[in-house]
Amino acid sequence: MSPNPPTRRTQAERTAQTRRALLDATFESLVEVGFKGTTTAEVAHRAGVSMGALQNHFRTKTELLTAAVVHSFDRRIEEFGLLMAALDPSADKLDAAIDLLWSMFSRSTFIAWHELWVAARTDPDLARAVIEIDQQFSAACDRVYAEMFPTRNSGTAPNPRPAVHMVFALMNGLAVGTSIKGYDPYPVDEVLATFKSIARPLLTAGAQENQQEESA
Repeated sequence: MSPNPPTRRTQAERTAQTRRALLDATFESLVEVGFKGTTTAEVAHRAGVSMGALQNHFRTKTELLTAAVVHSFDRRIEEFGLLMAALDPSADKLDAAIDLLWSMFSRSTFIAWHELWVAARTDPDLARAVIEIDQQFSAACDRVYAEMFPTRNSGTAPNPRPAVHMVFALMNGLAVGTSIKGYDPYPVDEVLATFKSIARPLLTAGAQENQQEESA
C-alpha cells in the first residue's frame, strides 16, 4: 500500500507562512543585532526568502519592524490572559499580575520594543507607528485589568488608571536599567515587592468595594 501523497499547501497558507517567517526573523534580528543591524537584507536572509518576496509583504522597513513587534505583543497579551485565567482562585491576583507583567518586560519582547522606541525619537514615520502600537498595548492591558478587578464606578473608589500607568512606568524603568547583560543596577525583587504594597490600595479599591457590597 503506497503512502498518502503529501497535502499541497494553498497559496494563502504559503503566503501566511512566509509572512510569519519574516516577522519572526525581524523580531530575532532586533533582539540580536539591534535596530541598526536589522536591515531588510538581513531579515530576508534570516527568513530564507528573496528581497522580492519580502517587499511583496512589507513595502518599507518601518512597516516590517512595527508589524514584527505587534505580532510579538499580540502573543504576549494572549499569553498573559491565559496565564491569569489559569491562576488558582485563591492566589493573590495583584501579586500574580505584576509578576507576570514583569516577566513580559524582562524578556526579548521588551528588548525589540526598546530598540524601536529609541530609533523612533529621530524617525517621524517610525514614531507614528510606535505610538500607535503603544496605545494599543496599553488599551489591551487596561482591558485585562478591568476583567481582573471589576468596579461598579460608584464614585467612591479612587480612579485606578494612574496606578496602572505607574505599573508600566516602573516596568519600563526596570527593564531599561537591566537591559545591559550582566549589569543589574536595581534589586528588582525588592523594588517590585515595595511597589505592590504601595499600589495595592489604588489598584484593588474598586474590587474590594464590590466584595463589601455583595457580602452586605
